[in-house]
Amino acid sequence: MPGASMTISDDLLWGKLVKSWATGRSYLGPGTTPPPIPRTLDELHAQCQQIGLTVTFPDRQKGLAIVQYSPETVAIKLPPKTMVEDTEAVLAQGNAVYPIPEFYDQFYGAPLSVPQDKLLDFHACRIGDYSIRNCG
Repeated sequence: MPGASMTISDDLLWGKLVKSWATGRSYLGPGTTPPPIPRTLDELHAQCQQIGLTVTFPDRQKGLAIVQYSPETVAIKLPPKTMVEDTEAVLAQGNAVYPIPEFYDQFYGAPLSVPQDKLLDFHACRIGDYSIRNCG
C-alpha cells in the first residue's frame, strides 16, 4: 500500500513485529508462530494485514531491504539522499513542524515540539541516531 509518506497505524504492534523478525520468537501474542522475515513489500504488507497493522510507504519506495547484522559489527545505515534533502526543504519553510512519532508523547508525558529555529539541528540529530543506534 504505497502512500505519500510512511505511516504506521500502531507503533507498538510494529515494534513487536520487528522484534519477532529479529529474534525468531513471536511477540505478537501467546501461542502465535513467529512470522518469517519478509523478502518483498507484498510479503510485508500481507504479514501486516494478518495482524491488523497498516503500514504505508512513499510511492517511490518499491523494494524492501531488511538487514540484520551481528553484535560484533558496526552498522551505519545511511538514509537516501533524496529523503534527507526533501525533509530539509520542508523544514526550511516557515511554520514547519518536525514529524515526531506520536508514541514519544505516551512515554514523555507531553507533546514534544521542536522550536522552529532548531528543526534542521533536530533533523540532523535524528538522522545520526537512526544511522548508528542499536536497539538495545
